[in-house]
Amino acid sequence: MLTLLRALSAITGLGLFIFGLGWWVHPAAAADMLGATLLDGNGRTTQIGDSGAFFVGVGMLLLWGAIRSNPPLLFAGGGLIGLVIPGRLLSAAMHGGSQTPNEIVAEFMVLALAFVTAAKMNRANT
Repeated sequence: MLTLLRALSAITGLGLFIFGLGWWVHPAAAADMLGATLLDGNGRTTQIGDSGAFFVGVGMLLLWGAIRSNPPLLFAGGGLIGLVIPGRLLSAAMHGGSQTPNEIVAEFMVLALAFVTAAKMNRANT
């Protein structure tokens, strides 16, 4: 079971890492995949830099954590993905953003996968 969880975490991390690279090499396609549009000027620079860094960073944490059996890296990667959820909820509730339940479910699933995998690794190491 742990091997399957590690594989799923690694695949998820790799996908997020590649998506982050996509922000840097083809940002219009990456934005379109998220249902967003590219901003202009300083906003575009921030959008591409921050989005790319977030996805590359989270992807690396999940991928490396799964490959190296390192629970803290998985907790960190999953936790960062989990922090997107309150941002989405606040955006919709307070700032005129759209409600995005499908994205929230997907982010929760990544969070749960990372945390369950890390917890099972911790138990296996004791």
